[in-house]
Amino acid sequence: MATPASAVDNVICVLPASVGCDQTVATIPLAVLAANNNTVDDTILLGATSYSGLPIAIDGSAHAVTLKGAGQGSTTITLPPSTPQTYVNATHATVRDLTISMSTVTSNQDYGLVLNAGSVADHVTVDGAGTANAIAIYAGQSTVTNSVAVTTPTAAAGGRGIFSSGGNTISDTTISGTQALDLSDPGSTDNVSRVHIRSDYNGVVTDGGTINIDDAVIDLGTSANSVGLVAANFNNSTSLKTITADHVTIVGGGAGSRGAWVYAAAAGALQTATLNLTNSIVRGPATSLVADASNDGSQGGASTATLNLSYTDYQTTGGTIDTAGGTGAGGIVQGAGNLVNIDPGFVSDSDQHLTVGSPVVDKGNPAAGGPALDLDGAARVVDGDGDGVAVRDLGAYELLDSIAPDTTIDSGPSGLTNDSTPTFGFSSEAGATFECKVDAGVFDACTSPFTTPALVDGQHTLSVRATDSAANTDASPATRGFTVDTVGPDTAIGSGPSGLTNDSTPTFAFSSEAGATFECKVDNATYAACTSPSTTPTLAEGSHTFTVRAKDAAGNTDATPATRAITVDTSGPDTTITRKPAKRVTKKAVKIAFSSEAGATFECQVDGKAWKPCTSPIKVRLKLGKHTILVRATDALGNVDATPAKVKVKRIPKP
Repeated sequence: MATPASAVDNVICVLPASVGCDQTVATIPLAVLAANNNTVDDTILLGATSYSGLPIAIDGSAHAVTLKGAGQGSTTITLPPSTPQTYVNATHATVRDLTISMSTVTSNQDYGLVLNAGSVADHVTVDGAGTANAIAIYAGQSTVTNSVAVTTPTAAAGGRGIFSSGGNTISDTTISGTQALDLSDPGSTDNVSRVHIRSDYNGVVTDGGTINIDDAVIDLGTSANSVGLVAANFNNSTSLKTITADHVTIVGGGAGSRGAWVYAAAAGALQTATLNLTNSIVRGPATSLVADASNDGSQGGASTATLNLSYTDYQTTGGTIDTAGGTGAGGIVQGAGNLVNIDPGFVSDSDQHLTVGSPVVDKGNPAAGGPALDLDGAARVVDGDGDGVAVRDLGAYELLDSIAPDTTIDSGPSGLTNDSTPTFGFSSEAGATFECKVDAGVFDACTSPFTTPALVDGQHTLSVRATDSAANTDASPATRGFTVDTVGPDTAIGSGPSGLTNDSTPTFAFSSEAGATFECKVDNATYAACTSPSTTPTLAEGSHTFTVRAKDAAGNTDATPATRAITVDTSGPDTTITRKPAKRVTKKAVKIAFSSEAGATFECQVDGKAWKPCTSPIKVRLKLGKHTILVRATDALGNVDATPAKVKVKRIPKP
């Protein structure tokens, strides 16, 4: 899609491009001429076709210039065979969204794309497949991103994918060539991230300068004597050579191949070469790690080749450090976390992603730092082995977390509850998010603590599932079953006095639904826990009320407690003689009448004999002599008059 005219100052369209144009010309050279003749920023917009003609040179030194196609593979730039030639030369300029197709008829010393002085190649393919002794991209102080730089990878072809004069940033790019990425500029630095490299000779090489490379796959195919990472100058150069490689996977290679090689053994120079390899995998080359250092002995000291190794899975080591002769120093320096000859568990020979259960997952440096993304652009540090701790993996790819999190409900009701909007707390691994549902509802986003909507009385189930930061969702959500019961129980007093009682510590039995507990009180006292049967404390005579309420297993309390009114009466009745004989009588029998409170019964005793029930009046037969008659009343509660009424009489003979 063409850039709208409003996004830049001037859009120069080259036919057939026709969208958003400020100018339209027939050829790219005419567009370049038009851009050179104005003073505003320009975009030279190409159509979805193939352009062939003269080499292209764009210069944005005076004002910004962008050469933009309709997309890689849609817009193609090519040239008729001619040696040597540069297809596109950019200085202070941007090239994007196109393909440069290099001729395979004669390509000796051809350059596909030259980038200088802050130029940018973005979404550019330089296709030099089949070329010989060609360079796909030559770059200095520039940026290459989301691009492809291809020349023939075989050793005999002699081509370079990217030939660097230093100061470049290269990312998200595929590179191949006899020397896929070659830095040759002492004192300069290239920063390389997320690249795929293919070479049958040298994958990444510096003969002067520093390359920092991370998140890369270097594939050596099956070629003999090929090398993945090379810090070496085979001439008598004294320039410093350094490669710092982090999360690099080196695979392939035939007889004599080397994974990482640090070389400071040119005879006539005092050389220094350093290769730092960490969080990486070297699997396949005949010798994984090689360090060589020596000179002819006339250099006034030892040449130094140092390969610093940490948190890396490799197979074998080799090389020669002439410490005995004093002309060599360094060697392979083992740091922490290295693994020896551990099969990393690639998906396949052609796919270096790690599989679940790989022994190099989470075996990288546990400290902070390093690249944030892997070769796929995914997060670099994740918990790949599911132990709850996120640690970087070895190699170019981070194993995506495929282990679903576990969800735990930590708090909230279980079983009976009288809360119709209960609250639950739950948890999972750090960074997880949650979804909740109640009963047969749908899962919806939630956070802990979670309060349900109002629920009807009855059985319910809360389900919670966690989703971790890698989008894995718990397939077996945590559940909590509970029963909402908001109805208070009913309390019934089954036994115990009602109304009058002569029991000052009466006992009451009561009941409610299964599982209920009880609280009791007498009169205006405070409720206290009780069980059935319950005996009151000693009560004073008079009216009292016994109250009991049940509390069910859900915590609901009876709002209408059961009550029993009683009147305590422990006093005996008073017995009164209402009719009695004279103190001296001559009759053989006398009548005695008596009374007491309503409902009372009576017992009578004559001359100390046994008490016998009696009713008023009573007729007592007397023998001559003195007699004592006692009468006592018993009230309706069974209280007995403690001071019976007494009648004394003496029968005397008739005169």
